[in-house]
Amino acid sequence: MKIRKANQNDLDEILNLFTDTISEVNNRDYSPSQIKAWSSSSKDTDRWLLKIREQYFLVTEEEDCITGFASITNEGYLDTMFVHKNHQRKGIAKTLITALIDYAKENQLKEIITDGSITARPFFEKHGFKVIKKQMVNRKGIEIANYKMKKLL
Repeated sequence: MKIRKANQNDLDEILNLFTDTISEVNNRDYSPSQIKAWSSSSKDTDRWLLKIREQYFLVTEEEDCITGFASITNEGYLDTMFVHKNHQRKGIAKTLITALIDYAKENQLKEIITDGSITARPFFEKHGFKVIKKQMVNRKGIEIANYKMKKLL
């Protein structure tokens, strides 16, 4: 597995991975209408390009195919973390979270905050994140549950 910083040429592959993962992995915890509303954010390509440019945004690859991605802001907000539906349980998310934690420590951040999905909550808890609160976010008029979570560094 190779890990590297993302660039704008990765955008299409990142967005496909994002929508496929939500549709195929998160569907056990979210309804079809929630999946549709959540994945619709892939249409805002300018927003995603801004994330790639301004965040510490990493991708993992196998045989020149992106298998996962994750990003964190300079302030310590873990914004994205997704692993390809066909590459679950291979240590990709662990590799990504380790790299983001290392980045946060190198930048003398005291904590990492994220809004973890129901699906991702056990993974984040395994890596030292604590639930601050359950929350409902509105996407396209649809309420979607997630968890505000924090890891102290």
